[in-house]
Amino acid sequence: MISVIEVYNTIRDLCNKDQKGFVSPRIFNEFAEVAQQNVFNEMFKELSGAKQLRARGLDPSGSDSVYRSVKDDLSNFVTQAQVTSESSPLFVNSNTFNRPNDMHKLISLRYDVDGDENAASWAEVELVYDSEKIPHILNSNLSAPTAAYPVALISSVIQVFPNDETYTGALVMTYYRNPASKYAQGVNIGDVDVTSGPRFATSGVEADGFFVTEISQCRNFELPEQYKSEVISEIAKMIGIRLRDTVLSGYGNNETAAN
Repeated sequence: MISVIEVYNTIRDLCNKDQKGFVSPRIFNEFAEVAQQNVFNEMFKELSGAKQLRARGLDPSGSDSVYRSVKDDLSNFVTQAQVTSESSPLFVNSNTFNRPNDMHKLISLRYDVDGDENAASWAEVELVYDSEKIPHILNSNLSAPTAAYPVALISSVIQVFPNDETYTGALVMTYYRNPASKYAQGVNIGDVDVTSGPRFATSGVEADGFFVTEISQCRNFELPEQYKSEVISEIAKMIGIRLRDTVLSGYGNNETAAN
């Protein structure tokens, strides 16, 4: 994880060394979560580039593999959700479900065909993202979905076919969730706090203008430590644009290009 205190101190010093506290925690926190999300999105672009390298035989093997490295970083954000009942916030009707609020990208869907939780009874659901294809699939004599071979249309909601099945309690979504934050102090230090984005918390201002850090209320960035420079660059860019500081925004752009 990336220390929010270290990032805040770096951004404060970058913005204006002569005006202590020039970047307030409020302004910093406005951009911290957005910056983390931007870097997270870039990780998927890196993964796509690494796939191309692998396809061309240019990705190093073993621990030097770019593809393996990014996949390993993203594995921290893989999670699952199961629709267990009609009271679930994901439930719309027996074959239609909302996306989890923290979903970034769906990886797979599995359906327990007979409900006995035996591994052999689970069917992999084919994912379709083009709504125009669904009528053709449903009306096809060869590819029409069945309970053993279901199909899901992925849009603003997730709709599973055949629609005469009841999927409640038997559908498991595996997906990449959006990053949240990690506790900076206390018994939960290092644990993920899914209720909060990264934030720098304070309890007052000292005489020299520096803010007094309230570590127990701080939440660190959830991204791995090696993405620290990217997070700093993103925040510097956004604050530079807000303050119309070309030096600061230029620093962020240059660092982003370098990374």
